[in-house]
Amino acid sequence: MVLSPGSKHYDMKNLFHLLPSALLVAVCFICVQPGCSPAKQAISASSEAISQALDTDNWIFTANQALPLGGRSRNLTGTYKVVCRKDTILFYLPYFGRAYTAPIGETTSPLDFKTTDFDFKKNKDGKGKWNITVIPKDYREVQSCDFTFFENGSAQLNVQMANRSSISFSGFLQPGLQ
Repeated sequence: MVLSPGSKHYDMKNLFHLLPSALLVAVCFICVQPGCSPAKQAISASSEAISQALDTDNWIFTANQALPLGGRSRNLTGTYKVVCRKDTILFYLPYFGRAYTAPIGETTSPLDFKTTDFDFKKNKDGKGKWNITVIPKDYREVQSCDFTFFENGSAQLNVQMANRSSISFSGFLQPGLQ
């Protein structure tokens, strides 16, 4: 049977067989493209590069999911990061959660700040997992930031706040810029 737009009798069975094949080809074509997923590329950084970045305190944590306390997880579509260098840590993260008290007229995220005065505790267990705690001294809203980094580049962050509910993030780690 010939399928033509002018024909009144379409062979629906043939059309339904073609649809899954067409979708499979489209998905394969999209994922084979270079740069398909920045997260996958970042996670593919060598464990040596990740270890060196953590040793030298020169790394970038990129968040791709937020989990507020008592809320539903949210996939993040923007570029939300924490950039660590020896003497400075820059936070650019969103906040979702409950504020117990909030300054009047505040329009930015409480997790959008830069700190140069902080306590930094770092420890590595024998299984390739790093735990880093950052306690900003010059920004009182954040009590502590607890990072967990794994050799494969995956990472987690838990932020304890003074006047708001805590929030967690998951994402990946990259070596920082030189």
